[in-house]
Amino acid sequence: MSAIGRSPVDPSGTEPVTGPVGGDRPPPAGIGTRGLIVFYITSLIGAGVLGVPSVTASIAGPASLLSWAVLAFASYPIAVLFAEMSARHVDASGISALVRSGLGHRAADTANTLLVLVYTFGNPVMGVISARYFCHLTGMDDHWVMYLAIGFMLVSVAFNRLGITMGARIQNAALVVLLACLGGAVLLAVPSMSADHYRPFAPHGWTAVGTSSVVAFFSFLGWENVSSVAEEVRDPAHSFRRAIRFAVPVVGLIYLAVAAAYLAVDHGDGTVVMSALLGPDLGRISGTLGDLLALLIVMVATNAWVLGASRLSLAAARQGLLPGWLARTDPRTGAPGRMLLALAAGYTAVLATMGVLDVNEDRIVVLTSAVFLLLYVAAAIAALRDRPTPAMRRSAWATGAIALVFLPFTGSALPVAALLALGAFLATGVLARRRGRTVPLPSDEVK
Repeated sequence: MSAIGRSPVDPSGTEPVTGPVGGDRPPPAGIGTRGLIVFYITSLIGAGVLGVPSVTASIAGPASLLSWAVLAFASYPIAVLFAEMSARHVDASGISALVRSGLGHRAADTANTLLVLVYTFGNPVMGVISARYFCHLTGMDDHWVMYLAIGFMLVSVAFNRLGITMGARIQNAALVVLLACLGGAVLLAVPSMSADHYRPFAPHGWTAVGTSSVVAFFSFLGWENVSSVAEEVRDPAHSFRRAIRFAVPVVGLIYLAVAAAYLAVDHGDGTVVMSALLGPDLGRISGTLGDLLALLIVMVATNAWVLGASRLSLAAARQGLLPGWLARTDPRTGAPGRMLLALAAGYTAVLATMGVLDVNEDRIVVLTSAVFLLLYVAAAIAALRDRPTPAMRRSAWATGAIALVFLPFTGSALPVAALLALGAFLATGVLARRRGRTVPLPSDEVK
């Protein structure tokens, strides 16, 4: 049996059924290269652009700009790997489709389960960030943050019920506004810029550049998120490759421009990047504009990540990792309505738990990054076993090396991520036995 495009297994035996359990696949063809570019950029330009440049500046000073430049180039092989993966494996399960082809069904089920888990507890962090900016904008007390965060996540769920075609149009319009606002903020900062702010260039030594690079790397997580919409892309073999050639330099330039502008102004000890760029000349309105821009950026990014979560979870339902009835899609829009409602319930539960236990979102961010880095290593190994082209082989080696370099810097989150991976592996084994089949080992796969 081919390792690509596996269907759920009939409980009565070991032969695959002819189609997904509990529903139809989304209608063909939603978006092309332009839509992919939009989802790539909105997946990458999110909360990172609002606060990370200030953190890297506090670590390495102006020399932190080197971190952003290096990562702008280093993210290219990662982006290429996942674009090639999507072009080759047109499957909503994203990374796990590549893992299936290279490492077998059990590894793929583990990756898919882990992805669903991390998207469920990781995405709500963006709701929290939106809520914090909203409270700062309106003067509301912080005890409303978790309630508002639930509201923001439900808005993104409702947005994704419109379907990918309509969603891409709205995201495209929002992205135009977002880029115009970011460009305007940088231009407004020009009168306040001075080369003096770049001296001394490396006040904390050159080793600090390495530390700031680790922090900045987390802003470049997200190239794999768009792979989950592959089934709804026109001509994916060409669209993904064309889109990535445009999206990578645009994302890199945006981060470089914002970081360079922030370093060139008098930002003091502040961590609010937008407010520093807008400067004191605008008075109180600078804070208001900064909060509004931040809200737009995070909400647009949240929409993109909820989209990815819904498609990955849809793939998990088709594979029997989640209840099959969740795989139903709207015949008109292709949106997985039941899965989106399930995600809404999951997000609400996660945020309620965070509020009750007073869990800081920073810990979840680092844990999410650790899980993705582990998945990057698995994807790189799988790609090397999947009859790679020379370009894909180079990208796989680079992606694996980059992930292994950054993994130790996730600290205590790494063993937790490893435990989650182990739990997903054991859970998929239980599910496989309940489905009445033996999961083939990679050596048993028919290539």
